[in-house]
Amino acid sequence: MGVADTARAPDRPELPGAGPDSGAGDGGGDGSDSLFRNAYALMLSTGVSAALGLGFWLVAARYYTEDAVGQGSAAIAAMRLLASITATTMFGAVVRYVPRAGRGTGPLVRRVYVVSSLVVCAASLVFLATLGRWGPSYAPLGGLVPGLVFTLSCVAWAILTLQEGVLTGLRKSFWVPVGNAVFSLGKLVLLAVLAATLPVLGVFVSWAAAMALSVVPLGWLVFRTLIPRQAAADRGRPPLRHADVARFMAGDSVGSLFSLAMINLLPVMVAVRFDAAHNAFFYTAYTVGGTMEFMAINMASSLTAHASYDPAGLAAGVRGALRRTLLLLVPVVAVIVAFAPLVLTPFGGSYAAHGTTVLRLLALATLPRVVVELYIGVLRVQGRTGVLAALQGAMCLGVLGGAAVLMGRTGIAGAGTAVLCSMVLVALFAAFGLRRALRVPPP
Repeated sequence: MGVADTARAPDRPELPGAGPDSGAGDGGGDGSDSLFRNAYALMLSTGVSAALGLGFWLVAARYYTEDAVGQGSAAIAAMRLLASITATTMFGAVVRYVPRAGRGTGPLVRRVYVVSSLVVCAASLVFLATLGRWGPSYAPLGGLVPGLVFTLSCVAWAILTLQEGVLTGLRKSFWVPVGNAVFSLGKLVLLAVLAATLPVLGVFVSWAAAMALSVVPLGWLVFRTLIPRQAAADRGRPPLRHADVARFMAGDSVGSLFSLAMINLLPVMVAVRFDAAHNAFFYTAYTVGGTMEFMAINMASSLTAHASYDPAGLAAGVRGALRRTLLLLVPVVAVIVAFAPLVLTPFGGSYAAHGTTVLRLLALATLPRVVVELYIGVLRVQGRTGVLAALQGAMCLGVLGGAAVLMGRTGIAGAGTAVLCSMVLVALFAAFGLRRALRVPPP
């Protein structure tokens, strides 16, 4: 992105669809096929996770009490928040620089994993030391053994998230749905098995234990096969300059922290504001609605990885990504909005009664989110991390600030209203940025 474009290998072969005959200029092509193969693999991963995740919360709602589901979802939300302190802030840099790291890919990924694990451990210890301040939903995490399990889970989730970024950067995203399917099936089986022995912590422990089923085998594949293969193929690529990576991360991490706060603090705010049962109603709708927005996030990540490796394909990639993502999402959003009560009814009548409005609002918010996420991908490719941080900061402020005000008036539906309004406003600005990206000649 930007400053790192000087590292482009002079003998790199042109990628399919990136040249003048790709048809991108007249709408006849959507850019590189590799971009969309990676994007569709990530979307398949989202679909697999969504389907199996729906089964997970269905089983949880049937075999665990509403309070247990609320406490388990609160612990999962806290784990994802703490893990994302480093995973989210480093994810953009991983997707941006792994495609062009060459022989330095292995050392780069190892450093990212080590730094992430150390920071997450420290953050988890601070959270556990102040557990009493976070409300009754987090009470089951007190004690040495639950605290140790929670800390290890935070580290594993951070690595799992970064591992997806590494696979995207290596342009091997088809392994992502495999790993997610193993993880999702594992936690579903463990959830049913632990219902009798861990009636309170079973929701969280099943999620935590299943992560090892994905992290370990895919980590072996990445370090033993995929990274050495890329290093051998890109022997002629100049090494990355650490100053360039550090400069990029300094800006990108600020924006990522805003995104982290927006995504993960919102359910924590709900857990602190409402009782465990209402937290369960919100978190279930938030999980279903959030699945759709990850389709846009995944397409943007694939765009970043592709355009980082081949900057000339940026405009064609943006055009095709926008068209294909909306073609996939619009029908899904329409179905969710129309049949939201039926979607939530399998969890129980109370889930449908209290979560329908939230689910509809979050589903509608995914459409402007497509524009926002693709513009974020463009900014990463261009190295404009200052604008990226400002954009994500405005989005975060709108969501969390709006939720803090509206939840007092409309309950958990206020959080969904805040998300929708914020996404629409930010997307209006991002749309102008995307138009400029389509008009700028490739570097």
